[in-house]
Amino acid sequence: MFENFDDSDLPMDDYNRVDIEESLIKFKQLSKDQSIFFSEDEIEALSYHFFLINKPKNQLIIINHGLYLFPNKVDFLIEKASIFSMDDEYRQALEIIRLAKSLEPYNCLVHKMEGEILTDLEQFDEAEESFILALEYSQFEDQEFVVDIYIYYAQLLSQSNNVAKANRLIEKALKRFPADEQLYNQLSLNFISGGQYENAVAYFKSLIDKDPYSHLSWFHLGRFYELTNQQTLALSAYEYSGLANKNSKNAFFSMGSLFESKSEYQQAIDNYVQCFKDNTDLYPNICIARCYLALENGEMAREYLKKAKGLEDMLPEFHYLLGFSYLSDKQPLKALPYFKKVYKDDPEDFSALKGILTCYSELDRYKDIEDQYQSLKDDNKDMIIGNWKDFASIFYHSELDGLLDELLTEVGKNKELKEELNGVLNVIKYDQEPSEKNKETIISYLIHNFDDSIESVKLFSPELYYEDEEFKKLIKIYQTQTDKDEQ
Repeated sequence: MFENFDDSDLPMDDYNRVDIEESLIKFKQLSKDQSIFFSEDEIEALSYHFFLINKPKNQLIIINHGLYLFPNKVDFLIEKASIFSMDDEYRQALEIIRLAKSLEPYNCLVHKMEGEILTDLEQFDEAEESFILALEYSQFEDQEFVVDIYIYYAQLLSQSNNVAKANRLIEKALKRFPADEQLYNQLSLNFISGGQYENAVAYFKSLIDKDPYSHLSWFHLGRFYELTNQQTLALSAYEYSGLANKNSKNAFFSMGSLFESKSEYQQAIDNYVQCFKDNTDLYPNICIARCYLALENGEMAREYLKKAKGLEDMLPEFHYLLGFSYLSDKQPLKALPYFKKVYKDDPEDFSALKGILTCYSELDRYKDIEDQYQSLKDDNKDMIIGNWKDFASIFYHSELDGLLDELLTEVGKNKELKEELNGVLNVIKYDQEPSEKNKETIISYLIHNFDDSIESVKLFSPELYYEDEEFKKLIKIYQTQTDKDEQ
């Protein structure tokens, strides 16, 4: 009952009507005296409370007591089935929900839950019958609930590799609810589940032919252009979505993401800004901060991170970006604690570790770099090999030649990394001996290994990447050609 719970769902009304503290005191007495009476509202409120704090055993106790006080109360049976279902006890959940169905055979929620449980049990034919009945008896239910039934039913059909039927089902739902975003999302998922990306492009094009102003059709067309690596066409589709509806948050966000991936950060920011429609839109602030950091504006990055403070405890990226904002302002002492916090919480987060090592380098704490590296050699050698270029870059700019030689020797033993290693050595040679001949060697590598070459130049010779006008023009030429090839 609660697995898709939303703050606006009905039990919140009951929750507000009940003195939860008083009800909890009564609940503590329940183990000693089964004769304690609870109203239906109190049982609903306590069940919801235990669901929120993830105490399913207590939730089951109060629901069972509710069934003792109000035998065959269907709402309580539904909640009990939900508890067992969330614990993967599908057979028991099915028995309970079928008891509820025998008591209220026209209850669409009962049929919907039965369909979900049968799907989990892979009894697909029976599940489909349950979803059909749920839709049949849902004529007086609100849109959100009915859409939910359609989505579960479509997911069942997709799981059974019946994408065409799933599409027809969602099309039927769209006739009833023509602008429902969840239905369009499921329509996309139908194609994605079957790996039918090209078919999806043709499908959404056909929808646009029927309705050129459907911002949702344009948006999903853009999604499939992205999935088929047609970034320029994707950007165009998102732009049309935004033109058709200025409130198309997803389209503006996707445009921002595409521009950010192309290193066109100001355009990315301009689109991310258009994602804000109310005070609940926090994540675009993170994206904007990330772009300002790429533009080396730590102060503006921090301004937007302040606006995203509600995500501080949920996203490690928040602390990483805050640390990097101070690092970009040449304040490594302020940056270091933020990187350390992320790395302490997740020792597999290389971005945080790189931040720590960069701070040590800026602070001339070379012994700390060596100690950290030696520790990783013992505990997590895979992280070193997986991010060897970044380690090598830190050693190179910190003039830790011993560690650099040791690492490059180890990398040289891996045949799969030989070409990348040669690319790095070419860039280092140019950085130490700038000459046209050495630059031409890098350019030759650039033609055949564009992304890898650009990464190496950024890491080992940033002056060449950011300050050499000739090299910047070459990058733009090859990037333009790459975009054309994608189309």
